[in-house]
Amino acid sequence: MYIRITKNSRGDAYYHLVESFRHEGKVRQRVLLSLGRVEEGKLEQLAKAIGKHLDQITALNLAESIDIHQAYLYGPLLLMEHMSEKLGIRQVLSSIAQSHNRLQFDFERAVFSMVTSRFMEPVSKLGLFDRMLDRFYPGLFENQIELQHLYRSLDLLSIHKEEIERKLFYHGKDLFNVQVDVVLYDLTILRFESTRTDLASLPRFGYSKEQRSDCTQVVLGLLTDTQGIPLGFETHPGNTFEGKTLEGMVRKLRTKYTVNRFIFVADRRLFSAANLKYLRKDSGEFIVGFKIGTSKKTMQDAFYDISRFTLVNDELAWYETQREKDRYIITWSKVRAQRDLKTREDILDTIRGKLSKKKVSDKEFITNSNYKKYVCIHGKDTPVLNMEAIEKESKRDGFFSIITNVKKDSMSAERIISEYKQLWHIEDAFGELKGTFKTRPVFHWTDERIIGHIMICFLAYLCQANLTKSLREKAEQYRSKTVEKGWIESRTLTSVEGLKELNQVLAIPVKIGKQKIWVRTDIPENAMKLLMAMNMKIPPKVLEKGKM
Repeated sequence: MYIRITKNSRGDAYYHLVESFRHEGKVRQRVLLSLGRVEEGKLEQLAKAIGKHLDQITALNLAESIDIHQAYLYGPLLLMEHMSEKLGIRQVLSSIAQSHNRLQFDFERAVFSMVTSRFMEPVSKLGLFDRMLDRFYPGLFENQIELQHLYRSLDLLSIHKEEIERKLFYHGKDLFNVQVDVVLYDLTILRFESTRTDLASLPRFGYSKEQRSDCTQVVLGLLTDTQGIPLGFETHPGNTFEGKTLEGMVRKLRTKYTVNRFIFVADRRLFSAANLKYLRKDSGEFIVGFKIGTSKKTMQDAFYDISRFTLVNDELAWYETQREKDRYIITWSKVRAQRDLKTREDILDTIRGKLSKKKVSDKEFITNSNYKKYVCIHGKDTPVLNMEAIEKESKRDGFFSIITNVKKDSMSAERIISEYKQLWHIEDAFGELKGTFKTRPVFHWTDERIIGHIMICFLAYLCQANLTKSLREKAEQYRSKTVEKGWIESRTLTSVEGLKELNQVLAIPVKIGKQKIWVRTDIPENAMKLLMAMNMKIPPKVLEKGKM
């Protein structure tokens, strides 16, 4: 088939599309289509028109070879492969697998799949097996995982928990010069969707912060550094008193991590004479919050005397004194004072509402600790507001206290206050574990599976905490952009924003002739910044080529 120029009797030239064919052994030609008069530039226009038509045909042919059900998860896998290598997770898990020479499945890949799923869509192990594993991009994840492999992996994670934490802590560090001065410790509760206590020792009924007295629970103690990087965790039966969890965690620090110095930071829920005594053992150092009301009256009078305080600015002041070997640092802040006032007024409003009723029982106020301190009994069992107690309480608004045995020449009062304030990192960690990674409710019923499940969430948070750290270090370089009501808002990019967009990056197989080509979808802007912040190489548009 070709284009031929022909002329008529008047000498006008025309383009014709001509086809050659064979008839009775002879080659002949026939005109298929007249393409118009020969004019300058006409042939080029014709070529463009034909090319555009051919592009549409090619696109339609490609569309026929693409199935939306063949869109594979790619973005999160790419990032998690990088994080697993960077943080030493793959190396630690592979070494554990090698120590079990009869293990007949890929332990590292099984754990990788569970950790990765926490970033994409936190689901049960059964949900992961049924709905997600087959959607992982084969170029990064060769799926030979069975459901039983996921459950057996949890058992192995529980058995090797201490080894995993220790090796991850030391990964990439100089063993002779490990500098981790300050560690943060706090507790939270994880509930079970079960009331059974006969299958394991951890699920127990206890005080529930979520007001879920109908569920058993486990007490989780988490240890992080001052940047929020998790170092380890401990699990305790759900009926364990919070103050009694400290000993196990301190023992972990002293036996598992050999470092130059640890200063243990915890909030006032862990303050007790027994705990401080244990912390002092072997010259241990601590920074712990405590309730001023638990100290002697003469000390309280000094602690609440604002004239003794050093003003930092109009909204913050501090006062330091020493009793025996311990330093007491009392702070006052305007923000805390306003919060204390609002909290008290909310309680008083509720009390006033109850007192306004015609019939009110004094028992209702005696049994409630929040009400009891603001109410007194007047006359014949008539409850009324205790104005003297309210006034006394108002004079304590804004005060907070810290006790420490860290020497003055080692750390100033301002630095002590600053280190204590870092406890928000651990609250943030609990928020991620419970929210983003959905550690609770727990649907496992043996101690080993429970610990293994928490270890999966711990590893996921370890990855996210390091992502957050990198983004903070490069805050000005990598910022997120959102459009709100026509305005473009620029702020520091968060790992959650980047991961949300990274979940949209898919790998799609396209069939062209006898060849299969894997192409990735476009990487959104915030996801691209997240990869660049981690110093990752951006993958090409065409990921892989191969035969059908």
